[in-house]
Amino acid sequence: MPRSRPAAPAAADPVGALVDRLERAVVASPRRRAEIAREVEGDLREAVADRVAAGAPEPVAAAEAVAEFGDPRAIAAELSRELLAAHGRRFAPLAALGAVVLLAAWFAGMTSLSAVPGFGVPVEAGWMLQVSRALDVAGPFVAAAALAGWVALRRAGSLAALVAVAALQLVFAVALVAGAIAMVAAVAVPPSGTGMLVALVALTLLVGSALAAAAAAVLVRWGAVRLAPRRALG
Repeated sequence: MPRSRPAAPAAADPVGALVDRLERAVVASPRRRAEIAREVEGDLREAVADRVAAGAPEPVAAAEAVAEFGDPRAIAAELSRELLAAHGRRFAPLAALGAVVLLAAWFAGMTSLSAVPGFGVPVEAGWMLQVSRALDVAGPFVAAAALAGWVALRRAGSLAALVAVAALQLVFAVALVAGAIAMVAAVAVPPSGTGMLVALVALTLLVGSALAAAAAAVLVRWGAVRLAPRRALG
């Protein structure tokens, strides 16, 4: 008795395969990737339906629509760059605002603490004064750089400007957070100034940590964008 032959596998869906590769390669949040995938798939399915209505067999119509769409690696890379630039246009002004808030808080806080009798920096912690002066100079520069990066992003979508802004913000925020922690451990503060110090350190830890995390996320995402074409090969 002849053996029955296994059924041939169903024809692959070229539209679904392309959309899957594109969705996996785009660097964005899961929600945004899903939105892009739905939009692209809807356009492709519509293009296939138009070709079928014109008389083309569905497999041929699907293959033609996929070929006309282009290389998903290049398209995913371009979409990733555009999405990152759009994110950068939101990040840069917020980063500048965060730097200004921290500078203003430290200026007001240290001015108030300096007026408290008994407040002072020990001789062995004199390095903190040098670091403080350096941050006083760096802070306005970091804020100005963030605004300049925002302008560059709006005009040309420059990812190089975004990376520079994020790197400066990361270094500045980490330095401020570390300085605040070191100050708590090294500076003698009389009871009348404890509340001011606690508020200053708490604000620095909150805003500085948020700035550092946001800047680090931008840099990580930029690295992923650089690898986006390779991801589409998987």
